[in-house]
Amino acid sequence: MKSFRSQSYRNIVMFNNELCVEMTQRHIQKRYGNLRNAAKVVSRKHGWAVITFRNWLYGKNAPRMHDLMVLMADCPELQQEFNDRINEARKCLQQL
Repeated sequence: MKSFRSQSYRNIVMFNNELCVEMTQRHIQKRYGNLRNAAKVVSRKHGWAVITFRNWLYGKNAPRMHDLMVLMADCPELQQEFNDRINEARKCLQQL
């Protein structure tokens, strides 16, 4: 996670697309990585294109917000990590 330091600001957590890609990839690989034909099974279950889920699984793209919410509903560990990052950012912003 990136942060920056300035004279008037303390450490501010920077969210970016790469962080979202990395977190999503790690959690869905952990959850579905051992499943045979994971991309086909999961994408059909949720109505996504197989290539779309495969791109998330291999860290090529980040999911759109509504797809990310579905993934978080299906993978509580992913939701918890996002919640932790949000709480960390909230604490940093409250210190300003």
